[in-house]
Amino acid sequence: MDLTLKTIIEFRDEVREFRAETRKTLAEHSHRLNVIGATIASLKADVGVLLSSVPVIDERLDNLEARVAALEARGS
Repeated sequence: MDLTLKTIIEFRDEVREFRAETRKTLAEHSHRLNVIGATIASLKADVGVLLSSVPVIDERLDNLEARVAALEARGS
């Protein structure tokens, strides 16, 4: 077999192996990115719930502060 042809065949085989490895690596990274995306979406939803409760908590704290101030005024 001609040396040039042999080299081309070997190179083609190496390129095939590289492409297969690259596809596998890209699939793994894609899966990891999908997991990260799902986690971010879940965290976003959790933060939304927390933020929706902030005004209620703030109002309750204001009411509590007013009650404590009234009790302190009576005690003075």
